[in-house]
Amino acid sequence: MDQNVAKLSQSTSFNLTNLEECTEESVYAPGHIQPHGIVLFMQRNSLNILQASENVEQFFGISADELLGQPLPGLLGHDQVQEIVRYLNQEELNIHNSFDLKIPLKDGKIQTYRGTLHQQPDGWILELEPQLTIDNNHSIDFYHRLQTVILNLRSAIGLSDLAQTLAREVKAITGFDRVMIYRFEADDHGVVIAEEKESYLESYLGLHYPAIDIPVPARKLFYRNWVRHIPNIHYTPARLIPTNHPLTNTPQDLSACVLRGVSPYHIEYLQNMGVAGTLTISLIDDRRLWGLIACHHYSPRLVDYETRKTCEFLGQFASIELVHQQDRELNVYRSQAKTIQDQLQQAFRRDSNFIEQVLTENASQLLDLVHAQGAAIMLDGRLTLVGKTPSEAEVDELLQWLLQQNKERVFATASLSQLYPQAKQFKERASGVLAISIFLSYAIQKSYHILWFRPEQIQTVNWAGNPQDSVSIDEIGKMHLSPRKSFELWKETVREMSYPWQMAELEAAAEMRNILMLAVLEFSQAALEQAAERAAIANRAKSQFLANMSHELRTPLNAILGFTQLMNRSPHIPEEFQEHLGIITRSGEHLLTLIDDVLQMSRIEAGQLVLSASCFNLHRLLGSINEMFTLKAPEKGLHLSSEWDATVPRYVCGDQAKLRQILINLLANAIKFTTTGKIALHGKAFASDDMPSGTNRDRATNQPDIKPTITLCLEVEDTGSGISSSDLESIFEAFMQTDRGRHDRGTGLGLSISRQFARLMGGDITVRSILDRGSTFTCKVVLDLPESLDFEETETSDRIIGLETGQPIYRILVAEDVSENQQLLVTLLESVGFEVCAVQNGAEAIDRWQTWHPDLILMDIQMPVMDGYEATRQIRSQQSLVISHS
Repeated sequence: MDQNVAKLSQSTSFNLTNLEECTEESVYAPGHIQPHGIVLFMQRNSLNILQASENVEQFFGISADELLGQPLPGLLGHDQVQEIVRYLNQEELNIHNSFDLKIPLKDGKIQTYRGTLHQQPDGWILELEPQLTIDNNHSIDFYHRLQTVILNLRSAIGLSDLAQTLAREVKAITGFDRVMIYRFEADDHGVVIAEEKESYLESYLGLHYPAIDIPVPARKLFYRNWVRHIPNIHYTPARLIPTNHPLTNTPQDLSACVLRGVSPYHIEYLQNMGVAGTLTISLIDDRRLWGLIACHHYSPRLVDYETRKTCEFLGQFASIELVHQQDRELNVYRSQAKTIQDQLQQAFRRDSNFIEQVLTENASQLLDLVHAQGAAIMLDGRLTLVGKTPSEAEVDELLQWLLQQNKERVFATASLSQLYPQAKQFKERASGVLAISIFLSYAIQKSYHILWFRPEQIQTVNWAGNPQDSVSIDEIGKMHLSPRKSFELWKETVREMSYPWQMAELEAAAEMRNILMLAVLEFSQAALEQAAERAAIANRAKSQFLANMSHELRTPLNAILGFTQLMNRSPHIPEEFQEHLGIITRSGEHLLTLIDDVLQMSRIEAGQLVLSASCFNLHRLLGSINEMFTLKAPEKGLHLSSEWDATVPRYVCGDQAKLRQILINLLANAIKFTTTGKIALHGKAFASDDMPSGTNRDRATNQPDIKPTITLCLEVEDTGSGISSSDLESIFEAFMQTDRGRHDRGTGLGLSISRQFARLMGGDITVRSILDRGSTFTCKVVLDLPESLDFEETETSDRIIGLETGQPIYRILVAEDVSENQQLLVTLLESVGFEVCAVQNGAEAIDRWQTWHPDLILMDIQMPVMDGYEATRQIRSQQSLVISHS
């Protein structure tokens, strides 16, 4: 029979919540004491006697009623009370709390009492026990005996040997008929692991006792007090006078007293066992009541104070040794587990990309780690079974059940079917389960699990009597505690349980979880790095693709738009075709805008967006944009107005192209989403030092050389459809449009690109809007003020450009592989007055340059045979060679 039984079977596991008739009051404050000593309760400052046990008259010849209210010196004498006061003033009263009192009796004799003090919130309890006659050599003999006991305990090999040695030595010291070492199991039931007894007594070794035999209040007292002595269970109780605490009228707490009376439940229990006297010594580790040294005698037996203190010392020393023995045995296992863990960790370090492979290749070590017969490894949705396990479908269902429970780091049970009834179907393979889980990201539900399995282990538990006899049912069906009448061997067969998981095995599983966590994190880091590398490659490929697509799409579009312009200039085009050409032009320009938007967004995502600063005439820029939309607005019946105040400087330095695109996007959107009313562009500027909060000023001013700057604030106000409050921020996200915007052509990139441009220029774009009443977009950008005005402004004109009369003939070489674009360029340039020659690739361009000597070469970049870059490089090098020889 295995000593470790984690739980009772379903048939013998009781809910004790409502059955604790052995209450704290009946244990701590029974209202009486055992009669082999007396108890006095004294007021804190005056030491007046306020409560006494009724047997005081048998010892002192004065009734308890006569003592009440009397000062203590009247009973014990002034000198002895001074001795008690000296003890009361000790800081370490709990350690040095024992003194002798000599009290004269009526017959003239002197009786020696052993006194013990216990502090209460409002007074002191004094226990007095008559001292037995002890010869002078008794203490020396006990000292030598104690030395021998300690040496024997330290020489014990293993926990079992230590417990048996302890039982033997305690029996020799106390003289009890039977001494048992009683250990509490995980579910608080007890088992006798060692026994020393008289030969005529039947053995209790290996018997199990249900947890209900020692109720919770009694366990708490065993944890607080090292020794509990009941010399004669058939004692006549000595009541306290008065029964309740005299100051609070509540039951007097006697939990610290050795003389404390015994619960009737426990008395009946001992009577049923045939025991007449007992001594119980607690075995305690740092966290819990580990067990008991239970001494039974079958006739009354009074143990003196010195022997009890010796037993208390042995209990304390044995507690340490028992814990050390357990630790030594656990350390052997922990060392083995550490070796296995190190092997697995090294395997993970060698290749963290194959966690599943490492675990399956080291399956035997994985099972040995926690003494399991099977394991299931679930890594990010991939299941691998090792050893003796349920089927894949059964493991999947079990995992789903585990995930629905509290997500514990370590889950363990020796009786899975009690928690998960479906487990009865595979109890022969998995009655016990130990699981570790890792949840890296709840958002994407990534999880990693290892489940270890133990099969059903049918066990026969030897009980000291039928545990079910501890409960009786009265005539109305209510259950009550009832001390068992029989302690004869009663066997129970326990099914659907595995061997229990030990604490060290749970620790090993938790450490394995940490190792797996590190491996998963390393794997995730490697995966992230690989993903980042793939993303970078994909991003570069996307940028290259978009650049190529831009080139490939722009090429035919430029030809379409160019020939459309040429046709528009011809006086021979019929009037009805003019409208068709206008449609072609507008559609081509729209398509070109879409291509530009996608390419710009690609550059933004790739972090390739940079400013191209130059000095320009801001007034002229605003005026040209106003002229651009002056024709478009009236087409929809809208009134367009533009004004900027005197704070807006004429000349500024910044990225003119990006500022132009921002304003074009904002005004185009205003016209698109406004059907009636007006559109207004307002401008103002202020010094950047006075910039309102919320602008991205640092990016604009973080320059090596501090230059004077201004913040340009442009507002585009419309009376259009407006924007709902829920869409005010989403409209700036790439490819996002409002419900109204989805019905209009566009990519949904305009506002996103414009905001990125504005932020790159040290500002931002914000919006205020009321649904169905209109919107106001505010753009702020930071611009430098030029230090001088010695730059030339390029005048633009809509007239046809041509060579003035008397100009020389200039030769222009066009290198272009697309015939349509080639033809367009030749036609445009010849119409102006240039002499033009066209070739198909870079190699032809070099040949023609060498023989024809053009004044200018328009070189395409992407061409067959030789691209524009290489052709330009070779021409440059040949030019340098010619210059150096001339």
